[in-house]
Amino acid sequence: MRDVEELLELSSKQDVKIPLKIEYRIQNTLKHKHKKQWKNYIKKFVTIMASIMVVFVGSISVYAAFGGTIGGKPVLEWIGIRFSDEYENYKVNVEGQEVAYNETKIDLVSTVCDEGFTILEFDVKLSKQDKEYLRLGESIITEEDIQQAKEIDEEQFNETGKTPAYNHLMEAKDTMNTVALIFFGQEQEEYGKTVYNPERTYNVIIDGEKMWTKTTQTVTKISDYEYKVYQLFLLTEDELEGKENFKISLNRVVLGNTGEKKKTESGMQTINTANNARYINIGGEFEVEVSKEKALQNTNVIYPENAEVTYKKMTQKIEEVKVTPLQIIAKVSTTISSNRSKDYIGLIDFNIYDSDNNPLNSCQYEVKRTITYQNGKTEEWATGDIGTFKDFKNATMYLTEYVIIEKKENIDSIKIVPVERKIIDNEEEKNTLGEMQVDIN
Repeated sequence: MRDVEELLELSSKQDVKIPLKIEYRIQNTLKHKHKKQWKNYIKKFVTIMASIMVVFVGSISVYAAFGGTIGGKPVLEWIGIRFSDEYENYKVNVEGQEVAYNETKIDLVSTVCDEGFTILEFDVKLSKQDKEYLRLGESIITEEDIQQAKEIDEEQFNETGKTPAYNHLMEAKDTMNTVALIFFGQEQEEYGKTVYNPERTYNVIIDGEKMWTKTTQTVTKISDYEYKVYQLFLLTEDELEGKENFKISLNRVVLGNTGEKKKTESGMQTINTANNARYINIGGEFEVEVSKEKALQNTNVIYPENAEVTYKKMTQKIEEVKVTPLQIIAKVSTTISSNRSKDYIGLIDFNIYDSDNNPLNSCQYEVKRTITYQNGKTEEWATGDIGTFKDFKNATMYLTEYVIIEKKENIDSIKIVPVERKIIDNEEEKNTLGEMQVDIN
């Protein structure tokens, strides 16, 4: 089994998250049990957890169900929101973009580009040999996974089948393998094996510049040998630096297997295990020109006044809202002037409501986090949730986030409500911090 430090380092670069309650249990266990023995168990347990459980591929802060298809009335539910029926009107067909490996072929067939996101649609057709090699339609939990979990439980509890490692595997036993497209893979010596680029400093190339952005992927099965893959990149004006037309490049294409997105009782999504993971080097590259000009021509930009909330040493403000033909996207800035224990702020979600107080589906993601000290020195920190375990003194933290909101008819205004989440006495508590309302007509 892969060393836990190496696995967790790789997992962190892929934005794997363990939910608050699991994290709390781990910390609580280490605090109250015999540390040497339990630290060894926790390491092994976390290794299994990080192998099979993720919140989101590419990790956007989303807590909605996965699934949905694109076509006809498009439903992009893998990021928790529904785009408008205008989706088909902004789809651009692509020709001549194909990579192949023997009888397996991958075609880039269309793009959609709006303010905040770009979607690439791929058609994947597999040979019989590759379909079987990827274990498509089979459970992501292998006999090797089950045996390893039993060994960990036997070592720590002298029993199996009722303990955490085994039980978490059983939550995922009905999750079946589907396909996954991976880009910028790195070839290994073993034939057919490819892994993610261990540097993981970028996941897309825009106009020749390597860039890291939030991204996710969803898959629709057409038949046992054909799949539609939709690759979404969250590309805001911050990443694109104002560009309305740009070229996306993806190379070193890899076809892999992954678990169909499915929520477990722990609230996590299953994706894969080390023993199940299979990769096929396809190679080649895709290059496609995309434009959001058409969407921008029909976009209304709003700069709200007095749309802010203050909590402890934090102020959140809606800087702008763009109402596009497909969705609503709000830019939120956050300023935090202290992170001492009494000023600590937990994880923050945004709940969104329309003018009649009906909830709207949404997703949120952070694009920038900087620290400015009183002496003028500035540091850029990795993006993440509002709460941070890193200390800063005599300084101010600045965060930039975007909230994508589903667009419905006859909405006159939206209300963004930040909600803090903390674990207190082994229970999750939520605290509403206020509300920010914006008229969008």
